Amino acid sequence: MLIFLLAIAAAPSPDFSAPQAQLDFIDALDRGWRYSAVLEDSESGESFVVTVTNPGSGTYLLFDAGTAFAGPDDIQPAVVTEDLLVFIPAGATKQVALTHACGSAYADSGMPGTRYEEGVGTISKELAHILDRFHEELSEPDIAVQDLVWVYTDAHDVASIYVKEADQAALMRILDEEVKDFEAPGYAIQYKEPESEEGARFTGEAMEARCEVHVNLPSAMSCKVVLLQPDGGRLDMMSGVEMSTGRHEFFLTIGLEGYPPGDYTLQLEGERFGQTLFSRDIRLQGRG
Repeated sequence: MLIFLLAIAAAPSPDFSAPQAQLDFIDALDRGWRYSAVLEDSESGESFVVTVTNPGSGTYLLFDAGTAFAGPDDIQPAVVTEDLLVFIPAGATKQVALTHACGSAYADSGMPGTRYEEGVGTISKELAHILDRFHEELSEPDIAVQDLVWVYTDAHDVASIYVKEADQAALMRILDEEVKDFEAPGYAIQYKEPESEEGARFTGEAMEARCEVHVNLPSAMSCKVVLLQPDGGRLDMMSGVEMSTGRHEFFLTIGLEGYPPGDYTLQLEGERFGQTLFSRDIRLQGRG
């Protein structure tokens, strides 16, 4: 599974100098507000921009975490991951940049210019509460936020939520307090991030390994993700990954459940000529 990080756009601070009415974005649509939503290029990457038109009096408009914007059928929905309260004057049209995550790990990412205007809904009130707490209580919530969204949209296990060791206790506390019938996984965090050039050394309890990839492509090409196994075998994990010219930063994630101990190599390769674009050694240790 190839996971792309999404850019996080800074949210403007609302002005609370005078009391005004407050309205949830979905309720506003029921009252005749109009909107458009598009993925745009920005200095920090891609930005999810919603344009709203207020047909009535001046109102504070709330974009609630967990709100999902549907786009084309083959494109991941865009899920708002952080509350934003913004004042919209009477009769005004205003653009708002929202922090967001992918609403499906199994659908294609949108490209700049992709429009998300096929409907808006709330995924889960429980998800909304947990997203709020992640931003308040985790020191580095960004990756955990995307993993959490996939728990609710794609039925991923809660053990797939990655945080660094310093945040693990807070993560378990939040999930225990917010998730109905929560059962803590036997291994608190099943994602491990390689920490040295030699590769990570995982215990047998580690389910998946994740490593950050930085690659600069001289031309657009179709790529594949390959796992080189200790016995010399090659396992094609993903193919047909279309990548454009230029610099790319993303995470490669590999499942290790059931694999024997040994030395593995995770590679990103060009499909046409088989050139290695990125390589990372991973050593999987057995128990004991």
